[in-house]
Amino acid sequence: METILLLFLVIDPFGNLPFVLAILRRLPARAYRLAVLRELAFAFALLLLFAAAGERIFAWLQLEQSSLRISGGIILFLISLKMIFQSAEAIFTDRYAENPLLVPIAVPSIAGPAAVTTVMLLRSQDQPLSRIAFALAAVLGATALILLAGRGLKRALGERGLLAMEKFMGLLLNLVAVNMIMQGLSDWLK
Repeated sequence: METILLLFLVIDPFGNLPFVLAILRRLPARAYRLAVLRELAFAFALLLLFAAAGERIFAWLQLEQSSLRISGGIILFLISLKMIFQSAEAIFTDRYAENPLLVPIAVPSIAGPAAVTTVMLLRSQDQPLSRIAFALAAVLGATALILLAGRGLKRALGERGLLAMEKFMGLLLNLVAVNMIMQGLSDWLK
C-alpha cells in the first residue's frame, strides 16, 4: 500500500489533469479517451522498463542507494514546490500538437524524472518487480479513471477545485521528498 501511495503522489493524476485537459482540449470524447489510454500504456511500459533495468543502471554508473534517495528526494522536492506554487500547465510548455504521441503526456508528465527515479529506488530496495508492476498498474488504473473523468471533474470542481487538489498533492509529495532526503542522509552517515 505504501508503494501505491508513493507512486500515486509522484505521478499525481490530479496535478496532471489540467495539463492533459489543456493538451487534448480539441479532441472529441472518443479520441480523448483513446489518447489518454494510449499515453498511460506508454508510461506504464517505460516505468516498468526502468524498474527492471534500474539495478543494472546503478551498477553501470556505480551509484549507491543513498545517492539515489538523496537525489530522488531533491527532484521530488523541486517538483512538489512547482506543484504548490505553479499550475501543472506552467510546469510544461504548451508547444505540442493537439493529439501528441508519447511527449508530453506519457513523458515527462506521467513518466517523468520523479516517477522514473521512484521506480528505480523501489527496485533498489529489493522490492520484487511484480510488486512494482502491480503498484504501477493500480496507480495508472486510478490515473486512467481520473483522466477519463477529467472533463466531468473540471465541470464539477471548477478550475479552483482542480488547483486546490493539485496544491494538496504537492504538499503531500513535499513531505515524502523530505523524508527520502533524510533517509538518504541517514544511510550515507552510517
